[in-house]
Amino acid sequence: MNTLRNAVLMIAFATCLVTSPAGAAPLVCSRALTQALRTGGRAEAALRYALPAIDGTAHSVRATLALEPPVFARLDVAATGEKLVVRSDGGEWLQPQAHQVLHFRAAQAAAPLRWWRVLLGEEAGARERRVGDGYLLTLIDFHGAPVDSARVWLDGKGMPSRLEVGDGGGGVTTYRLSGWRMRPGRGAAAFHLIVPAGFESVELP
Repeated sequence: MNTLRNAVLMIAFATCLVTSPAGAAPLVCSRALTQALRTGGRAEAALRYALPAIDGTAHSVRATLALEPPVFARLDVAATGEKLVVRSDGGEWLQPQAHQVLHFRAAQAAAPLRWWRVLLGEEAGARERRVGDGYLLTLIDFHGAPVDSARVWLDGKGMPSRLEVGDGGGGVTTYRLSGWRMRPGRGAAAFHLIVPAGFESVELP
C-alpha cells in the first residue's frame, strides 16, 4: 500500500497544480501550469523518481505524466508497461508483471486528493511560503495545526520541476519533472483503464 500511496500522492499532488476556479488567485507554484492548461487542455512532462527495492537499494523510474483539468492525471512507465490513472472517483493501476489491475476508490486516495481540493479553492486549508529557491506548501486542519506538507521547485518558465513529498514511512520521495509540453485534451476516456484479457481485476478493500 505504501507504493500505491506514493504513486497516487505524486500524481494527485501534481493534479492539484492543474487549475483554480474562475476568479481565484492560483498559488505562485501553480500559476504557470494553470495558465498553460487554460489554452492547451493537456499537459505532459517527463517524470523521474527513485523507487526503493526489497534489498534496500533504489532504482530510477522514468515515466510520462499527463494532466488534464478538472481532476485527471495519468502516469505511464514505458520500461515496465505500468499505467496509473487518478480521477475524483478513484482510479486504476495496471501492473503487467503481476498480470493484474488494481482498482481504488476516492476514499483510498482521500489524503492526497485533498491537495487538489485545497488548491482548487474548494476548502481553505493550505499555506504557501517561499523557502530558499522553492516553495513550501502546508496543509492545516480545522484548528490551524499542520497535517501534511510538500516542497515545490519551479523551472525558468515557472513550471514545476521538482516535488518533494513524504512517503508515508518517515522518508521523503523526490519527483523530477522536465520537458513540459501542451497538447489538445483527450477527455475522461483517456483516464480509465480497461482490464486486458488474462489479467486479474483486483478491488482494493
